[in-house]
Amino acid sequence: MNGSVFSSCLEASLQGQAILNDNGEFLFVNRAFCEHVGYTKEELLLLSIESFVIYEANEDLMKKEPIIKRGMQQKQVEKLILHGNGYLQTTLFTVTDVSDLNQGYYHVQLDKIVTTFDDVDFSMLESKLRDRDEVRLPKKILDGIKDTIITIRLDGQFLYANEAAEKLFNRSMEELLSNDFWTYLKQNNDEELLSKFYQLLAGEEYTQFEVYKKDQDEWFDVRAYRSDDQVTLYFINISNRKKMEKELKESEMNYRSLVEKSPETISVHNGKEIIYINPAGKKLFGIRSFSEGALNLSEIVVAQDQARMRENYRMLLTGKKEMTNSVYTLKRLDGKKFDAEATTTLITFKGKPAFRTILKDLSERKKVDDLIRKSDKLSVVAQLAAGVAHEIRNPLTTVKGFLQLFQKEQEVKPFYLSLVMEELERVEAIIYEYLTLAKPNVESVFSKIDIQVLLEQILTLTKAQSNMNNVTLEFEYEQVPAIYGLEKQLKQVFINLLRNAIEALTDKGTIHVRILKHPDNQVCIQVEDNGCGIPSERIDRLGEPFYSTKEKGTGLGLMVCYKIIEHHNGVLNIYSEAGKGTTLEVILPASN
Repeated sequence: MNGSVFSSCLEASLQGQAILNDNGEFLFVNRAFCEHVGYTKEELLLLSIESFVIYEANEDLMKKEPIIKRGMQQKQVEKLILHGNGYLQTTLFTVTDVSDLNQGYYHVQLDKIVTTFDDVDFSMLESKLRDRDEVRLPKKILDGIKDTIITIRLDGQFLYANEAAEKLFNRSMEELLSNDFWTYLKQNNDEELLSKFYQLLAGEEYTQFEVYKKDQDEWFDVRAYRSDDQVTLYFINISNRKKMEKELKESEMNYRSLVEKSPETISVHNGKEIIYINPAGKKLFGIRSFSEGALNLSEIVVAQDQARMRENYRMLLTGKKEMTNSVYTLKRLDGKKFDAEATTTLITFKGKPAFRTILKDLSERKKVDDLIRKSDKLSVVAQLAAGVAHEIRNPLTTVKGFLQLFQKEQEVKPFYLSLVMEELERVEAIIYEYLTLAKPNVESVFSKIDIQVLLEQILTLTKAQSNMNNVTLEFEYEQVPAIYGLEKQLKQVFINLLRNAIEALTDKGTIHVRILKHPDNQVCIQVEDNGCGIPSERIDRLGEPFYSTKEKGTGLGLMVCYKIIEHHNGVLNIYSEAGKGTTLEVILPASN
């Protein structure tokens, strides 16, 4: 039989049952015990049994018989106790020592209530309780509480006041007990307290309010309980809380002022609905009145950008990014569209994860960009021409040198001829990349594509190159829906990504190609290698023209990949760590 069964048996007993420790503190009490002594179980578990025992004035406290001591076996002790309802009663305790080797435990049973003091002179009793120090509950428990606790009659006469009350009312205990509460309130012009106590005089059992003491510059939370013709008051000092609330309110007002007066749109949303938007945002979207959740993101973000937007939020929630920065096409409530730069971070709002997005309207910036673009067109053309010349000059120099050699020797050697052809192919590839860069999104009809079949074809094409470099290709796939797109352009993307991965590997490297389901009806294609990796500071620059991690790379290939994927309403993510490999992730929407 376990301890819970014993506890259940004691709890079911009709007689008061309790378990005490060596200090007389309650470890367990049943409901019958609580009913006998007039205290709740929660109150008793904070007290000792001596707390409510009353000793006579002529009783020697040093020689008093203790309620519990070692060796007691069904010892009956009769004591006068202060009942929780405010009267005295004589109670017969039956105590049994049930200690073990390590700890003292005592079983206490209330066999019967011998006498209740219903007919005693309460004026004498109250005087006795006020004047004597033997009332253990107030003296031992309440005096140790920092909050002010007083009990008064309805005529204002103090019945009890703890030590904290002396400081609050700036009077000694003798002065308090010799005066009445109403006189004190009138002398101090405390009209607020007086008005609240009228509620209790009118018959209310409980009231709670806050009061400010000017002379002490402190705030108190006052709770008053009425029981028959008595009122017990608790003055809880809340000055620190009030000070913090004031500082928090001032801080909140300052931050609110910064947000409300910001010329940029600041919004808080849960990924689906806007929870808050500042005045600049209301003006931007043409909102006259706004209530939380009234504006859905799907109503203001065009359909083509919604998948990319949700992917950015997913990156923030998973911790892969701390901040996202994207350009979306948004709609005003009147239907007009505009481009905006959205900077989003993850925050906590009202105890829940939320997103804070700052929007910058790019309409004016686009006008400025157009002016700058027109004024700098010649400069840009010159820079592009210089880049083309720089990339093509090296292979042409090689070709020219070998042709001069052939002319001089009047003989064409096959080995040199193969080098010439390689350099010309390199020139052709550079020109092709520039042409693709110039018009990557030529209008074509999208067709339905089985991405698994497409990747199997590409893996077959690159198998020869991987074998030459001693690289293993592993292909894993899930059943995913078809996608719509331009097959040639997508082939170009994945061939480019696979070649980059192969070139990044040393001997006996492995490339994993995976097709995975992705949320929001999207398809994810991963190309993962265990090669040299890319330093984090260089990842952000990938995709820029003329920037490459390869010795002879132009950087145009990856830039074209970015543009093709963007044309397919997709996303290209790059995750890499130096020395541990690189993972390229292409996310494309499904066909529907």
